[in-house]
Amino acid sequence: MKNFKKVIALALAAVMMMAMSITAFAAPETGSATIKVTNISERDDKTALTVYQIASIDSKKNEIVVADWAKAAYNEKLQPNFDATELNNAFEKANPKPSVVKTAESVKGADVEFKGLAGGVYMIKAVGDKVQYNTMVAVAYTTDVNGNYVAETKAIEIKAKGATNILTKDSNDGLVRAGQTVKFTITSTVPYMANKQNREYKVFDKETNLSAPTNVELKVGNADAVKASFELVSEKNGSALYTMNLSNLITADDSNAGKTVVITYEATVVGVEGYVNQAYDSTFEFDSNGDPVNPPEVYGHPACIKFTKYAEDGVTILEGAEFEVNKGNEALYFVEKSVGVYHLADASTKGATKTLKATYGAVLLLGLDEGTYHFTETKAPKGYSINTAGEDVVIDGENYYSTTLIHVKELSEQQKKDLEKNAWMIDTKLSSLPFTGGMGTTIFTVFGVALMALASALYFATKKKASVN
Repeated sequence: MKNFKKVIALALAAVMMMAMSITAFAAPETGSATIKVTNISERDDKTALTVYQIASIDSKKNEIVVADWAKAAYNEKLQPNFDATELNNAFEKANPKPSVVKTAESVKGADVEFKGLAGGVYMIKAVGDKVQYNTMVAVAYTTDVNGNYVAETKAIEIKAKGATNILTKDSNDGLVRAGQTVKFTITSTVPYMANKQNREYKVFDKETNLSAPTNVELKVGNADAVKASFELVSEKNGSALYTMNLSNLITADDSNAGKTVVITYEATVVGVEGYVNQAYDSTFEFDSNGDPVNPPEVYGHPACIKFTKYAEDGVTILEGAEFEVNKGNEALYFVEKSVGVYHLADASTKGATKTLKATYGAVLLLGLDEGTYHFTETKAPKGYSINTAGEDVVIDGENYYSTTLIHVKELSEQQKKDLEKNAWMIDTKLSSLPFTGGMGTTIFTVFGVALMALASALYFATKKKASVN
């Protein structure tokens, strides 16, 4: 009996020893990893993210296995700021393309998490409409106490770093009058720069037929807008180039990288030719002349009215009429640049006048925007009466062109027709009277004298008869 108990005890001990040693013989538990991508720009409504696997864990051999397409470009010493250019090139050349592991979508720059990933190394690509990003690499493995490769269970955080930036330019009006104040907006993104020593981030604004920027404000990310200013770089042929230096936004920790930059300002339209406004930043590609390649531009186009005075036949042009023009309750002032050609101007402008002279039968008014213009005749051509009703001329009555012309460089024929108005007014002749000494007055005079002679004769004849009786 004692021997039997000893055998049982030894058997139980052996079972316990075997149970305890099972983990030593079994493959290590690799777990799952989480990759969190931050710093995505809120400029895009949606940013697409895709995950591809570069390397995986071979648990049986306890080694990292690199995918064939990535072997030539793979670097085992992957650092947080690892340059994935070569890996990305290898990815683009791969045929067939590596399989997609996971996809996700960031809405308005929200962080994205990829959960449940097997231990290994991953490539993450992020693509937006306005912001493109450098290829990201995440190392999602570590080693346990026994030296076995396992998934990194602590979330791995990676900052998305913009590679190219789509800078945009907008204005609040594309149909403008001379002297109008227009609001402009430049939207950009703080770039990621690997070389912080030679950092430079500048925004440039080139204006044609516009005054210097005023009421300038700068907003970075979710911070409140602050007052800012542009520095004049150069002026030439009616154009001025301004710059704003934002290099201080490039920090060692890339805390601003990917943040949206919004610059707003106001400028006044100078002259009657409309405006051209261009913007770009120092991340743009420049040609051999130092000019930016395909910078965004916005445009302001003026309208005009040719107003003609006709006789009642609608064909004969009458010379010498004079007019005044109102827009609503506002009396408009103009400067005559040549006979019958007037530029809209401020009342304080030298030579400004409310009186428009149709010396040769017509006036051309330049530098107008949308609205209803009322022409009042103040002097009629010789021999004609003033048209007391006046005439209304409407430009862009539904305010359609003020928004659609902002990004239009050359007007279409229809747009020209709508914005280059031809209008007219008809005068009637004064009532005609016979001139002094003509037949008309002579016959009345003779007739009057005859009546008077007859009346006198009758009077005396009557008196004589009365005296005889």
